[in-house]
Amino acid sequence: MSTCLSMAEICSTYPTAGGLYYWSAKLARDEWGPYMAWITGCCNILGMPAGSPATSLEVANIVASIVPICNEDFVPSLGWLYGVTVVYAFIGSAANSLGERSLRVFTWLSLVVISTGVIVIGVPLLVMSPTKATASFAFGTFVDKTGWNNSSLVFQLGFLLPMWTFWGYDASAHISEETVDADTTPAKSLIYSFSLSIVIGWIFLLILGFVITDIEAILDCQYNEDLVCVYLQVKASVCIVLIKSMASFLTIWTLFQFIFQNITGHNGASRAIWPAIPQRFAYVHPTTKQPLRTVWLHFFSTAILLLVNFGSTQTVNGFSAFNTIGMYTAYTLPTICKLIWARVIFKPSKINDSFYLWKDLGRFSTIINVVAAAWLGYMIVILSIPRRMPIVRTNLNLSPIMYVGVMLLINVIWFLGAKKTFIEPRRHVTAEEIEVLEKSKGESLGKAEMDF
Repeated sequence: MSTCLSMAEICSTYPTAGGLYYWSAKLARDEWGPYMAWITGCCNILGMPAGSPATSLEVANIVASIVPICNEDFVPSLGWLYGVTVVYAFIGSAANSLGERSLRVFTWLSLVVISTGVIVIGVPLLVMSPTKATASFAFGTFVDKTGWNNSSLVFQLGFLLPMWTFWGYDASAHISEETVDADTTPAKSLIYSFSLSIVIGWIFLLILGFVITDIEAILDCQYNEDLVCVYLQVKASVCIVLIKSMASFLTIWTLFQFIFQNITGHNGASRAIWPAIPQRFAYVHPTTKQPLRTVWLHFFSTAILLLVNFGSTQTVNGFSAFNTIGMYTAYTLPTICKLIWARVIFKPSKINDSFYLWKDLGRFSTIINVVAAAWLGYMIVILSIPRRMPIVRTNLNLSPIMYVGVMLLINVIWFLGAKKTFIEPRRHVTAEEIEVLEKSKGESLGKAEMDF
């Protein structure tokens, strides 16, 4: 939450399409600004495509789990899984090519589907599960399958689940130039989306904690996705057809949530990439107002990276951890720049006065920023630790190797010549368009006051 609040504070002052790396450029001042912007931008731009393949593969496993519910002889091949992942990525890019009106509809649909998912999925699980775990079992049972034999470390490795899922909320910052009240609305969206994710995610985990009574059975699940075995845990008195139908429905609803997340994810990724690419490739369609080339660049990069799955699924899983480390590095570097160079001169926007949940952030801003910076360091360490012992080729954690390699590469590129050519991110909306939007907004407010 400290990272989210720190980002929202900066976003309200610098609402730009470049978002994170534009913030670093401004907060690190003239001497260090370009370099910090370069590091921030590379972590952000490389982190997003790295997460997309892992998410796409997870969706393919969900789809591969639906088919065997009705056809137990079905065994998905690597080619079949790759085809599903490409279709999934294509849906995200296609939806983002339709225009702002369609994206607005998809955004509202995603809000409905994701926010109601805990009810649509959770209630049937609670009603139809054969037995319920006791509170002592749900909260007090500790299962260590890592091989570390260190309960303190294994407990901290449990943070991997929220670490992998709580990212992507920077999308509000990337589309801030396209938003009314850009100095307040994107910042509020950052906090609202993160807070809602915490509440919904916690409720869903509580439900799973009480409906899963046989942990070994879930871990030995015959399907590609363990969650399907949870869905199949229903009362013995229920007919097999209803069991399979309900499990299929719950799995499909889970799939819908991934699809809408995919659409919003492609939206944020395309905006993050757009300001950083060469000018001749930065194209915004005159009708749809969408950066189509970066939308489809994200698709093709995902499809190419997914080819790695033919050789090593472990590498694709490593993409997910690297994605989390890279994204949180990009999330936190502007805050670190603010602490080092702009703590005194930083001017918060009017959101401090307009957002009731945030009236005291100015007083605790430095403390929150320090906690966010400390969290980044802690998270890098946890995500770099091997998840299982002993370490063998099939369980090697590749994320620290990827992270160190990428950081070395982007620094080498910087000192070899990028520092001479890198400029600040370009804006998605021109100054003239901003003036028209503000004028239109002022006229609307004036008319409203006259009507009143």
